[in-house]
Amino acid sequence: MKKSLMIVASLALTTAFTVNAAETGGGCGLGAMVMDGKSGKGPQIAAAILNNLVIPNTFFMTTGGGLMGCDPTHTVQREEAKKIFVASNMDKLTIDAAKGQGDHLEALAYLIGVENQDLAAFEKLSQSRFDSVFDADQPEQILAALDHAMLSDSALGKYVN
Repeated sequence: MKKSLMIVASLALTTAFTVNAAETGGGCGLGAMVMDGKSGKGPQIAAAILNNLVIPNTFFMTTGGGLMGCDPTHTVQREEAKKIFVASNMDKLTIDAAKGQGDHLEALAYLIGVENQDLAAFEKLSQSRFDSVFDADQPEQILAALDHAMLSDSALGKYVN
């Protein structure tokens, strides 16, 4: 019973963030496609729930632009995805950054929008600036420190909003 309540509560919370951050109704993903053309709060909420129930729409934001209507260039969604990613993967991300390589660091680079030709520079910067970037406890602070470090790099400054 407690487990079911926790699942429903977490689904409701993720849906609330989806509805608030979305620019077009229920956001993007499978639910948005199914409910496309329908108006009102009911279809938008149903789309947001379906987006997170079947395949979370953050999956489509992080797997490439244009999939199921999710565009990783939407700043609000992209910023939120970066914060969630850093918060959810803090331990593994710090290990990867300290090493200067790894799947979690590469995934963060993708969320930031770093192109393949600049990935090595991003990994090197993350390692060389590890102490100043990963000194904070909050995802927002880490991302701000990373932005600051990237601005000082000629190849990576273009990725900072």
